[in-house]
Amino acid sequence: MQTQSVAQARMSRIRTKIASEVELILLDGTRIDGAVFINLNERVQDLLNGPAPFFPLRQANQEILLIAKSAIAVCKPLDQPG
Repeated sequence: MQTQSVAQARMSRIRTKIASEVELILLDGTRIDGAVFINLNERVQDLLNGPAPFFPLRQANQEILLIAKSAIAVCKPLDQPG
């Protein structure tokens, strides 16, 4: 049996995510542009349909907001087809 080092064990749990640009319009009419973080094989739609009630969004000024999915009226992915 081969044993893993602590560093190798941590690396095996790390998920690679990519930033995907979106435009959000909230229920109150507020418009927010930024990037959400999705897995390599995931779509923004998959993030929105997942079980977590919130997700982080990075704005152009590098500020991170936690967005409540229940507050979103429209989400337009800007760098994904369809």
